[in-house]
Amino acid sequence: MKKLRLIFITVAGLFFFSVLLSSSVRNVYLSNDGGASRLGFLTAPIKFMAEIPSNFKKLVSSPEFFVANSESKDGFNYLKKLSSKEYPKLLMSYKDEQFGQKFNLLDINNGNVIKQWSPDNQMLYLKAYNEKNPEKPAKDSDLYFMHAYMDKDSSLLFTAQLTSLLAKIDKNSELLWLKNDQVYHHTIEGDSDNNIYVCTRPFLSQQYDFLPGDHDTYKTTLMDDHITVLKKDTGEETFSKSVIQILVDNGYLDLILYKGQTISDPIHLNDIQPAPYDSEYWKKGDLLISCRNISTVFLYRPETDKIIWLKHGPWYNQHDADFYGKDSIVVFGNDVIREESRVDSRITTSNLSFSKARPHNQAYFYSFGKDSVSTPYTKLFESENIRTITSGRCDILPNGDIFIEETNNGRIVIGDSISKKIEYVKRLDKDHISSLFWSRIIN
Repeated sequence: MKKLRLIFITVAGLFFFSVLLSSSVRNVYLSNDGGASRLGFLTAPIKFMAEIPSNFKKLVSSPEFFVANSESKDGFNYLKKLSSKEYPKLLMSYKDEQFGQKFNLLDINNGNVIKQWSPDNQMLYLKAYNEKNPEKPAKDSDLYFMHAYMDKDSSLLFTAQLTSLLAKIDKNSELLWLKNDQVYHHTIEGDSDNNIYVCTRPFLSQQYDFLPGDHDTYKTTLMDDHITVLKKDTGEETFSKSVIQILVDNGYLDLILYKGQTISDPIHLNDIQPAPYDSEYWKKGDLLISCRNISTVFLYRPETDKIIWLKHGPWYNQHDADFYGKDSIVVFGNDVIREESRVDSRITTSNLSFSKARPHNQAYFYSFGKDSVSTPYTKLFESENIRTITSGRCDILPNGDIFIEETNNGRIVIGDSISKKIEYVKRLDKDHISSLFWSRIIN
């Protein structure tokens, strides 16, 4: 009997301890001050206990950039014979160890490495570390260089996804300049006037009268994405404007608060494409903007501060919007559904999920002339089961084939509207390939 009583007391004690711990963890992660006002000196040990499972998982699991794949052939796999110089060059990036990211310029036609850059990852990370960044990572964590932009002199510009970094290195991988005054993220694009266009986020957001509470309650947590223009040679900033403010000023506040709800990342700017030429539907210098979290793409004219065209869907949580020809754009639709409730997620336990209606990614063509959307590469996306939950890129190549980076799954696919012609992966060991970090076609 005493033994049963002891077991009961132990089980009941563990139950109430678990309830108390989970309640305390909720206060730590969901309160504005990290639980300090309620839990005081207990905040740190509670957070430590809560993170024991995830920290243990990190110790025993493969690095995040390792993608399970034991089947794909390393490098290029050609499924058809290519004609000479049929395809452009490919600038890609991979990781083979912590702080071990490299960039390769590849000849798609024969698989040769034309050039490699191997910057000092850790040095760049430490130089970019900024105490003013409210979301600064731990100094011993890793970084991921994103969407490298190659200039005519073979210098590279790139952002880093896990820290506030924009850097330029020369053809020998030596640092030319670095900026860490705000968060630089996602894409880099250039124009013919020595400018680069980058997605940025100030450490402190602007104040907005449509949001509840005082500015102090959200200034470090609202992700206030900006369109920023810099001089390519020096990094000098010449223009910066909040995307939230642009939408509000142009009468699109309802896109941000369309359900009477908001989140800390209401826009999620992930691509800025400057128009390289005039057409009937845009002017050179207009910007094609992709905002993932509102599934919206729009054309913005900086000189007048006007949105001249906007479309919400049919793509969901898209990336990589590009001008195509004189009257169209191409949008890489991830077509995943987001579960946003942190408190009580009842639809799905996954934050991002595919649905039965849309089980894979998609390339959407919007024609301004016809005001219509088409998906001519559906069979390829379906047959290859292209399913990157986040990120992802596509480009229409000069011969009409499509280039696809299936980022999360570490794979590049090139094919026509029906079938795959080329596949590329970077193998790390017999069981893993590297994730990719926003490759770029170099015409």
